[in-house]
Amino acid sequence: MDLEHKFMETFQEYADAIFRFCLVKVSNKQLAEDMTQEVFMRYWQYVREGKEITNARSLLYTIANNLAKDWYKKKKPIPLEEDNEHSGVLTARESSAETLAAYQEVIDTISDMEPTDREVLLLSYVEGLEPKEIALLSNETANVISVRLHRATARLKQKLHV
Repeated sequence: MDLEHKFMETFQEYADAIFRFCLVKVSNKQLAEDMTQEVFMRYWQYVREGKEITNARSLLYTIANNLAKDWYKKKKPIPLEEDNEHSGVLTARESSAETLAAYQEVIDTISDMEPTDREVLLLSYVEGLEPKEIALLSNETANVISVRLHRATARLKQKLHV
């Protein structure tokens, strides 16, 4: 398989998920698009240089996470409540008004939670990452992430009265 083909397969498989991840991190659609482009530019460099990539998904999320951290170091973030562009992620789904309202309630509740809770919940339930994958992104152990996820889920259920 040639390099371009390998890159395109990876791009097609993960571009939407990386964009959503970046959008959750920075709460700005344009910035998330730019970050996603940068993630794949850096991934292309890895592929082109012949570096061994054992887990493309993990590498992409690590690059995206590092870009988000760099952005936060340079600039104060805009709170989710002030940027309505991210709400298009949910409205793009064909869904009943009731289901859409339920999703929005969950997202709003998660947005109001502590940053560590918010991050682990979104990475697990929205992005579908396993605790060991989240652990790689956050430089924690899988056990710490599992405990954090369990506690954050319990707090979310309590806030939603579930």
